[in-house]
Order: sequence, then structure tokens, then C-alpha cells
Amino acid sequence: MKVGNSLKELRGRKGLSQENMAKDIFISQQLYSGLESNKTSMSEDLVRDSVHNYNDAKYGFEIARQTARDYITPIADSGKAIEWHRLALAEFFINESAEAIEYFKKVSLVKSPEFVDDTELTQVKEGVKELLDVQLIVNSLLSCLEQEYNISIQVCMKSRMPTWRDKEWIR
Repeated sequence: MKVGNSLKELRGRKGLSQENMAKDIFISQQLYSGLESNKTSMSEDLVRDSVHNYNDAKYGFEIARQTARDYITPIADSGKAIEWHRLALAEFFINESAEAIEYFKKVSLVKSPEFVDDTELTQVKEGVKELLDVQLIVNSLLSCLEQEYNISIQVCMKSRMPTWRDKEWIR
């Protein structure tokens, strides 16, 4: 997997040298340099180890996106329409969530999927797009809050798993 840009940004956020990064993930500085310049691909095991080791949500989401490109939204950190700041991202989250909620108040999902007509199917697809907008901003806001408040999303996620199991939301 080519992860050069993600590694370089992560290194910048952590304030580490290439040598430090290489030591952290138990590889040579030469190999690390090759990874960062995209001359070398990162193995799946090394990707997994680096995500776990650095405990950085933005990096984790970027790696997840590269692994499952069409199922993970990008992070909203490079567009001109959204400022990468907790207040701007929080406001955007509130607005996008409200839009999605309002949309789903108007669209019925009661009818079984095999009986929907083309108009209803189009409405459901538009609802999916609204949810993807929310997913993009949720992941972006989580990443930003982790960076600004030094809160580990990884640790928070692990602590929520028992709650979700207790509520039988997950197995």
C-alpha cells in the first residue's frame, strides 16, 4: 500500500524525524524513506502496526480509506469550504446532521425494498448521500478533536465497545 503522504503528514503532526518514525515501527530509516516517498509499498502487517502504534485518528481514517476506498469517506481537511478547526467542524457537523435528519423525516423507508418505485429508490439514494456527508464530517471532527484535545479516539472506541455490546447494537 502506498501511504507516503499519510506518513509524512503523521510525522509532521507528531514532530518526529524519519529516523524516529522508522525506529517506532521497527524498520530501517532507508525503508521508511522509501515508504514516505512512495517508492516502496507498505505491507499490510506494517500498516496495521503503524496505525496501532501511532494512535492517530486522522492517519487511521486515511489508511482505512486507502484499504476500503469506496466505503470510507475522506477527511475534510483540504477543501476551501471547511476550515480545519474544531468550531468550524462542529458547526458543519450540526448543519449536516440536521439536513440528514430533516431529509429522513420526509423519506419513508417503511416499504419493503423490493416494492419501491424508481422515485422512492432515488429518494433513498439521496438519503445515503446525506448520511455520507455526515460520515465525512464526523470522522473529520473526531480527528480534529483528537489532535486539539489530545484525546485518543482509539482508546475512546475501545471503551465504547462494551456499551454497544450491552445495548446489543453490535456482537
